[in-house]
Amino acid sequence: MSTRVIIGIASLCAATTGLIVANMFLYMMIGEINRKRTEENLVSYFGFAFPKMQRIFSEYRVKYPDGRLHIYALIAFAAAMVGLLGVVRALGFFG
Repeated sequence: MSTRVIIGIASLCAATTGLIVANMFLYMMIGEINRKRTEENLVSYFGFAFPKMQRIFSEYRVKYPDGRLHIYALIAFAAAMVGLLGVVRALGFFG
């Protein structure tokens, strides 16, 4: 196996892990938000779109100003993007 293939596989694993961890932090934020909401007004755990994620992040920061889950989710997402850049590099898109 060449070095490029090994780096590509490791980068793909890092990207997948980062996305899974970021998703877990997002689920934890939804749980924290739902804890302070009424039963009729809960945020659903299903269906993610960019506006919904923005709403979750902003509401979490308002309700939990000292909370760090949104920071951890962003760090995990950034790590996933770095991993994806490694995959793209290993595939030869950057020369």
